[in-house]
Amino acid sequence: MTQRLHLLRHGSTGAGNRYIGSTDLPLSPDGAADLEGAADLLQRQEIDAVFCSPMRRCRQTVDRLGLAPGTEIVDDLREIDFGRWEGLSFAEICATDGELVDRWAQGATDFAFPEGESLRDFLGRIDRIRMMLTATPARRPLLVTHGGVIRHLVCACLGIGPEKSLLFEIKPGRCTVIDIHSAGGVLAGLNLGGS
Repeated sequence: MTQRLHLLRHGSTGAGNRYIGSTDLPLSPDGAADLEGAADLLQRQEIDAVFCSPMRRCRQTVDRLGLAPGTEIVDDLREIDFGRWEGLSFAEICATDGELVDRWAQGATDFAFPEGESLRDFLGRIDRIRMMLTATPARRPLLVTHGGVIRHLVCACLGIGPEKSLLFEIKPGRCTVIDIHSAGGVLAGLNLGGS
């Protein structure tokens, strides 16, 4: 095994089932509780590098886990910018932008969230994250990031097309583990660290 990659989604923000990407929300009181199981899990993993999204909810997650010293903030780890869909529920988005939702679901790489980030630009960030991981000497890195980033990294590491990313449910405060070998990645755990 070359590298064991740990991908931790930040704890809950209290936004419920609303699309929150570029909105810089803090952790909710429940968000801190979400992290208890992950803290126990990560203490046993011999993590040797921590990379964190610049978003407040991720930085607070790192602080709650006691990992702030030595953590590197990486801009590419931020969540996708949903543009005018920020803060809306799926039902609200479908009511106003049904055709755009269909294009998004098809995984078209030329899709862009209205007034937000394009999927092409987002996937470029995912590629840069993978290059960063290839370049790091860390054998057991931890990335503290967001659901969309984790879904797309899972697909990229496993050789699955990005249009399949929504098949993975990534829960707040839970850890996904991928073993990276020279021949590709193996999903070793999904949503670990729950109580």
